[in-house]
Amino acid sequence: MELEQQRQAHTMTLEGRARAKVTGVMAVSCFNEQEVVLQTSEGEVALLGEGLHIEQLSLEDGRLDVTGEIAAIEYSAPTRKRRGLFGKRAKA
Repeated sequence: MELEQQRQAHTMTLEGRARAKVTGVMAVSCFNEQEVVLQTSEGEVALLGEGLHIEQLSLEDGRLDVTGEIAAIEYSAPTRKRRGLFGKRAKA
């Protein structure tokens, strides 16, 4: 089966600011306690916060669960490269 056929629709469910459940995940580009960057079927998604932890990841199913204090969610186009936590915020 081709990758395009395997792609799951991207959804995100937040439980308060303590847990995010994401579908349509194709890869995890970067993760640490302040940032989790995902490649999804709808482009790149960054979860920003404190004490972030990947609880569950299944690239086969395209699912990811993140816990911690989620402060922000950023989306970008599928082809844009992210330059770290403050890369996009430099332009004011």
